[in-house]
Amino acid sequence: MKKFSTLLVTCFCTSVSFGQNQLDNYFNGSSTFTEIAGPSHGLTAPHDLDYVPNRPNEWWVLNKEATGGSIVIFWNPGKTNQSHQFRRDSHNDHFMARAVAIAMGENNEFVSAQEIKNTASASSTFMGPALWSNDTSIFARKHQNNWVTGQLLGSHIDMLHQSPFGMGVAYDNARIYWYFDGHNSNICKYDFATPHGIGEDDHSDGKIHRYTDVIVTRKPNVPSHMALDKANNWLYYIDGGTNRVMRMKTNTGTIGANLTVPSTGSEPLAEYKAVTGATVEVVVSTGITSPCGIDYRNGRIIVSDNTTGNIHVYNVTGTMPAVSVGTLITGGPGVMGVRIDLNNKIWYVNNTTKKMMRVDNPNVLSIPEVSKSINYTIYPNPTSGTLNIDLDEIKNNGPIRIVIIDITGKQVHSSVASGIHNSISTSSWSKGIYMVNLVSNVNVVTEKIVVQ
Repeated sequence: MKKFSTLLVTCFCTSVSFGQNQLDNYFNGSSTFTEIAGPSHGLTAPHDLDYVPNRPNEWWVLNKEATGGSIVIFWNPGKTNQSHQFRRDSHNDHFMARAVAIAMGENNEFVSAQEIKNTASASSTFMGPALWSNDTSIFARKHQNNWVTGQLLGSHIDMLHQSPFGMGVAYDNARIYWYFDGHNSNICKYDFATPHGIGEDDHSDGKIHRYTDVIVTRKPNVPSHMALDKANNWLYYIDGGTNRVMRMKTNTGTIGANLTVPSTGSEPLAEYKAVTGATVEVVVSTGITSPCGIDYRNGRIIVSDNTTGNIHVYNVTGTMPAVSVGTLITGGPGVMGVRIDLNNKIWYVNNTTKKMMRVDNPNVLSIPEVSKSINYTIYPNPTSGTLNIDLDEIKNNGPIRIVIIDITGKQVHSSVASGIHNSISTSSWSKGIYMVNLVSNVNVVTEKIVVQ
């Protein structure tokens, strides 16, 4: 790993304590920029990155390719036991066609955004977000074939097709994702409901809400990444064509009339509706050349500038526009996706240098271990009727969501823990192995169970 340091601009912080926002501490002294990976690791055109929520030492980096897309998976990046693996699904030229963004969900799944109008014909608009499993035994492993007639379509587990030129995506909950539709120039909310299965093609339970008066503009070849502040119901997104950072209040707006699926993108849907009147605010409109990547953490957003390579930090707790906290000078253009990990470290990819980087600063503290732990008991295991989940310290972790998925990645249960003792009926579930995910504000723990 290579490291270099740089000076920082706009320093507002004077001391290090956990009472203040840890992202502000990047402007105490200097930061070190650590090279985690580069072209020799399979990074050919990195556009985005994310870590797996219940496996925070596993990072996925997305390459945009000439006709498709690929993933490089890193285990323990930046550590002495770092390893990686290059993956390209056999059907990536449709389901990950010229992909520019990914967002990990809480169900061992993720969505990719495809910057392309269509892969079939010039007139077709049959394109949109694709849902994948991040189970490494499934992704780019199941049903790999060269579009052989009668065989399943690779390892994707769902896809909906009403948003060509996807430029950004953000996870909300369950199988709901926010999406930047660069063709129709709207923000959309996609609900995949129940995945159609690995390599299959039934989209009939999909639901789409199109925010018809929330207008966005695509900047070709520069992603417009997105990030969700779930606690305050703000969706932050880059409006690439206007070089602005915007936000939309996700619990506002009125669901209106049914929309017609165009003949150029025909597919059966359970719901396709217009939403109007959502609250939209300008977050940043000056002081940045070409915003691209974005992430949110505890009243702050970080935004990458693709032209300068700088990473800006803004305070978004007050009235908009946001207040600049400071700027990290990375040393060159090409920065795209950015991500804050559970320990407040900033990670990013640079498409020009083809590198994955991490920003380190000794003044930035990790989340205290006491806040990261979830004390729990799951019993009986194996179970044949009722599964009990006891949470010893629920008050110290905030709300805890219980998400259970089967071995195929299908979600069979999702709820917010009602208290210390929680009982879940498994009587209608098929026999087999399931993964119980306990999701708090700061951590995810996973436990394997067997249903007999």
